[in-house]
Amino acid sequence: MKSAPLLPPLRPHEWVFGVFLVITTVRLIAAGAWAIGLEFGAMTASVVAVAAIGRRWPGWYGEVLRLSWLSVLVGIAYVRLGAAVAGIGTAAVDDALLRLDRGLLGETPALVWVRWNHPLLTEFLSACYFLFYPATLAAFLAAVVWRAPHGGRFMTGMISIYAIGFLGYTMLPASGPHLAWAALLPEPAHGWWLTRVNAAMVAGSNHVDVFPSLHTALTLFWMGILWWWRRRLFYLFLVPAAGLCTATLYLRYHYAVDLLAGAVLAGLGLWLAGKPSGRLSPRA
Repeated sequence: MKSAPLLPPLRPHEWVFGVFLVITTVRLIAAGAWAIGLEFGAMTASVVAVAAIGRRWPGWYGEVLRLSWLSVLVGIAYVRLGAAVAGIGTAAVDDALLRLDRGLLGETPALVWVRWNHPLLTEFLSACYFLFYPATLAAFLAAVVWRAPHGGRFMTGMISIYAIGFLGYTMLPASGPHLAWAALLPEPAHGWWLTRVNAAMVAGSNHVDVFPSLHTALTLFWMGILWWWRRRLFYLFLVPAAGLCTATLYLRYHYAVDLLAGAVLAGLGLWLAGKPSGRLSPRA
């Protein structure tokens, strides 16, 4: 008689995010940060528990449960990354990122582009940047609604980007030029009400989420998916997507090397998702 497996069969996206959670849990406990370490340990256990429960639900409903919970877990983990970095005791690397930008470009764009600040441009790029939030929600909803294998493959690419990005935040935390080098910037990028809303949302982030740029990685990943499956939507979102990536630099939230790392991460996510032979459809 075969013995029962120790873990229920996990989907690739559950494995990859689970690995990130395990690594972070071990690092936190090794650093003596037991409270936050137990939080990440509980997240790890919840991936396995929900996978086991989802297996017992018939067909599509079990997959919806598993994909939905993983989507929620990404948000929870993101919120707790700042506390995790503090618990591990990793020093910020803004100095190193600025040096890399200066080595590659002569100066980081956050400082060079100050001369082009204009309220109208700032408001437009803030609008593009703000689109990332509803786009993220739409992407997770799409992954939940699409039936296997499309939803699972899409989620594998997207969750892999999140997992590697979150791991990068815990190993190479940085706050970005707008905070780390505020003294070098003559004044904030002035805009109107959407610029203020956008700045308030960024101010509420975990302040370690700079390298790699997940705004860039996920935007390029989504655009790659649209190129494969929904070419008309790709062209429709091309300008906002380009504006979003530009906004990360113009609004002083990122260094140029963050975007380069994000582009590499997007390519990895697309490779893991795999180009399909047909169109992505809820009825597939």
